[in-house]
Parts: sequence; structure tokens; C-alpha cells
Amino acid sequence: MARFIASRPAVHPWASVAAVAIAAGGLAGCGSDEAALDPLSSFAVTVTAVDGNPPPALDAPLPANLGNILETWDFTIQARDADGRLEPFDGMVRLSVRPGAVMAVEHDEPGRAVGRNVRLVGGEASGRVVVTAVYGPTRLWVEDIGYLPADPAVLSACEDGKDDDDDVLVDFPNDPGCAFADDDSEEEGTFAAGISAPVHYAQPRLSDVQGRASTTPYPFEGIEIGVAAPQRVVVTRVSSDGFYVTDISPAEVAGGYNSLFAFNFNTPPGMRVCDIVTYLGGTVNEFFGFTELSFPSYRLTYPVEGVDPCEVPEPRVLDDATIVDSVEMEKLESALVRLEGFHVGTKFGPGPVVNNVPGPDASSCDLNGDGDVDFESPTEGSCSDVCAADPDCTEWTAYSARGNYKVSRGRCGDDTACGKDADCGDGGVCAVTAQIQINTGTVPTFDPRGHRGEVIDAVSGTMRNFSGGSLNWTIEARCPDDLACTATGCGTGAPVSSQTACVRLRTEDDNEQGTN
Repeated sequence: MARFIASRPAVHPWASVAAVAIAAGGLAGCGSDEAALDPLSSFAVTVTAVDGNPPPALDAPLPANLGNILETWDFTIQARDADGRLEPFDGMVRLSVRPGAVMAVEHDEPGRAVGRNVRLVGGEASGRVVVTAVYGPTRLWVEDIGYLPADPAVLSACEDGKDDDDDVLVDFPNDPGCAFADDDSEEEGTFAAGISAPVHYAQPRLSDVQGRASTTPYPFEGIEIGVAAPQRVVVTRVSSDGFYVTDISPAEVAGGYNSLFAFNFNTPPGMRVCDIVTYLGGTVNEFFGFTELSFPSYRLTYPVEGVDPCEVPEPRVLDDATIVDSVEMEKLESALVRLEGFHVGTKFGPGPVVNNVPGPDASSCDLNGDGDVDFESPTEGSCSDVCAADPDCTEWTAYSARGNYKVSRGRCGDDTACGKDADCGDGGVCAVTAQIQINTGTVPTFDPRGHRGEVIDAVSGTMRNFSGGSLNWTIEARCPDDLACTATGCGTGAPVSSQTACVRLRTEDDNEQGTN
């Protein structure tokens, strides 16, 4: 059994001298002006039921709550003095949960529950708290903040324009003793607090963090992500600013939303494609529609070359129907995907667009040469709109800044695939059925402008979302292995298996560390 020993806090020497002086002064005098200490010390908080059932056990946690359902916890609260005895405190206390949110507090007696507060009578209260967005070990917090709700028909002490407690400060929000505008006391509370034992929920999975939707349910929250069995999280890409991971457990693959980008500011040391993540935590953010895990912490286990398989999944090949389906694309955010048979746009060059007509060497909408496209300008903005609507046009200024360029695919009337200006027979036109952006900057030998109009056999990579513009998705090749075509500068002539693409497995002699 572990033994915990409380240590005495360090005390500055001057603090000891001051304490002795105060004690001596107190003994010498006939009395003291010091107010008596409040007998209230803490609260004993117990969650007795969750949705009418006993609280979940540690080894059988409830699923993480994404904020889309409400759950009801039954609770009891007892006020305690410094010796742990029941203290007959009559007053309101504030309820909260960490992590998560309290939506309401309920009590069987009218007037005992107000908003997220409940009144103790004789030092005790019981009731129900409605919570949401709870995950991991979640606790119910109780605190005395000095809140005394006023009768709605009466002007409260915190809105009457008077300095009721003679501290110079007047009313809410200027007086710190005013918890809210309807607080009928300008006095501060004792700030005595108490927390319950943890109510056990599962840690969020990657799909929970993605929210199974376009935005995360945990914005700006620091969380630990569930990566233990049955989850199986593998590194699919290591980039210059972070890394990508995918949960390859069958249930998560079937449901989608099972990949995530971790923004690390730079290339994470000691990490390679195929590594298995055994711990992952960080702060969740939405960056222009792209869900990220910022400031990540992680631990890894390493597959060894010749001993362990690489578990990176094969890229999902995107068909035309998926590319135009925002829900299906969202399921694949940060995942490894592949395009086949798309051609590079023909209007792709540094010259300025003339008369709103992009050309092979003129697709720049920076018409005044200041380095930026002014989307509010009637000339540059119109040029940008024309280029965005043209599947064959890649706006040069944006390409120069980010390296993204447009590719598209067409079909003839008989539903056979075709490239731009292909002969569909009988004078038929090759109609564009899908378009998307790609980035092959990791293949330095490939110049996309030099291959205008040419078909790329296959390009794989991780898929990134950006909420601005008309094309929100970009596939970023991870390394030369991800670009497959017969043109000059292509990485490979045919798609490469995920077992080997961009993979540098460690040998048994490697000694890299995988914890940051």
C-alpha cells in the first residue's frame, strides 16, 4: 500500500518573526480586533447516481459525452468544519463539473435551486445536477462564493447603487463580493470548496475530438485522448509542423472521423511513420475549419524493421461523389487518401490575367503587383472569382504562397474517364466531374507548372481542410513515394504500398526516444 506523507510548507524566515511578533502582541493586549475565523471549512460531496444508475466503475466507464446529450447526476452535499464535523451552514453554493458543463441544478423543494446553485439548510442539501460534455474522470465541484439570490421583485444589494458593505466598491460587477447582479449581499463568501470522487467516463477518442461533425465539441480544452485498446493509433505522416495520426481499430475506421493532425510547430523529434501512439494529449483547436491538437504530448512504441509490420492503412481512393460530399470529406479530415486519374490545370502561370481571361502562362490575379490579391477590389476580386470557377485555373499568387494547385477529372457521355480536351468520340465534350487542390511540394523534382494539362496517375497524402475559398480541401503528398506518374520528376511510376511509402523503420540498433 502506498503511503502519503504530508510535508510542512516552507516558511520564509521573516514570516516566522512576524508570526512571533503578532502572537506576542496578542498576549500583551486585552483583546483583538481580528474577526473570528468562519467555522465553515469544506464540503463533503457525493455523486450517488448517474441517470438513475450507480456511478460507473473505473473499469467500466461511460462513453465520453460530446456535449450532445444531457445526463443527470444525483448528489448530496454536507458542510464541514475544520475537524470534519457537520457545520450548520445555511447558504447558497455554486456547482460545477470538471471537465464539462453544468446545465441546471434541481431540488425537490421550491426555491432551493437557483440556476447552477443550491441552498444548504442545516449544512446539508441533496438534489440533481444536469451535466454535459463530460469525459475522463469527472468530478462535481462545490464552492461557497457568497451568493445570496434576491427576490426577483426586490432590488438586490448588488444593483441598488449603494456601498452596502462599506468597502468603497459599489454593486456588480465592481464589488468582488457581488457574484451576480441579483446577489443580495456585497459580502464575499468563504470560498470553502469540496469535490466528489471521480465519475468515470472514457477519454475521448480521435473521432470524439473530431466531434463526428465539422467542428470539435472540445474547443480550447486541454485533453488526454484515449489511445489504449481497443483503440490503435498509428502515425501516418511526420511533417515540418507536426504529425498526423489515425485510429485503425475496425469500429473507428467504419465510422470515420478517425484521424487528427497534431500541431507541433516543428518536426517532432524521434517520431517516424508507422510508430504506434501510446499516449496523446494536448489542446484542441479549430484552425479555419481544420481540427488540430496543439502543444501535443505523446509517447510512442516503435515497429522494428524486419520484425514488426507497418500498420499505416492504405489510402482511401476518392471517387467523384465523395469529393463533392462535404460530410463524407469531413469524415476523412487528416486521413490518408488518394486521387487517381486527375489532370493538372492548363491555366497556370505567373503572368497577370488580362481582361479576366486566365491563360496558360497568366493566372495571377495580383494585378497591381503588390504581392497580394485584394478580394474586395472590383478588378482583383473579380479575377479571383473567375479563376476559382474555372477547373483549369490555379491562381498564381496563392500557389506561390502555399504551393497548392488545382487538379480535376472529367467524364465522357458514356461515363468513361477523360482528361481535359480529350476526344470523347462523336464530338462529345469531356465534362469536369470533380476538382480539388493538391500540394506536391515534398516532391522537389516535380514542377507542376511544367506538366500543365497532364494526367497524374495517382497522388496520395493527408487531407487538410481550410474554410476559406471555394475549394476547401487539399491533399498534401508526404514524400516522393506519394506521387505516381510517368512524367519527368514524378516520385514513382506506380502507387507505393503504405507498408513502405514514406517509411523508415528503425533497426534494433536505433536508440531514439519517443517522448516529448
